Amino acid sequence: MEHSPAAVVDRLRPLLLAVHQALSAGVAVSAAVHAEHGWNPTADRHLDHQLVRREAMERLRPWGASPDELSDPLLELGGTGTDNLGLPMSGLILRTPTDVLRVWRSDDGEIPAAATDGLRAFYRQRPSRQLQLDLGERPDAPRPHAGHLALLWADAGTVLTRFDLVRPCGHLGRRAHVDWHVDLLGRLIHPAA
Repeated sequence: MEHSPAAVVDRLRPLLLAVHQALSAGVAVSAAVHAEHGWNPTADRHLDHQLVRREAMERLRPWGASPDELSDPLLELGGTGTDNLGLPMSGLILRTPTDVLRVWRSDDGEIPAAATDGLRAFYRQRPSRQLQLDLGERPDAPRPHAGHLALLWADAGTVLTRFDLVRPCGHLGRRAHVDWHVDLLGRLIHPAA
């Protein structure tokens, strides 16, 4: 399976567009809730982010969206029960037959530190540009693993200002390594005319 940026964006185009629409709707819901109550969104950023995530999760149900509990260190510390599901920073996870897409808010465009066993396992994959010999498919060969991708978003006011697709490829300690990083706002959402 091809893991180059162009191939992945082409393969996931409908899903990526749906996620952009869902996050944009979530940003609008959060702004409306804050305006209705006269609240300042910066007073409680977790609530702002949670409202966006909650709306996006509802809109992405046809795509099988669910809370991404493995990316939240509090869930690992708190055990495996369901009491902590839905924490504000836990993100979303979407699975396709070929890829696992984790949706995270990121103001700085960086993927989270490899601070949990779940994140370290998610980051562990071969770079897409690694040379491999194609010796033909063997019938007893194991199925290829799904590609692991991170979709990073950020907003200002009621507009998404970041919508980046990132393919991790390992880690060194807590520092995650990145195979490639694509700005989807410029490439997919607002392509140059």
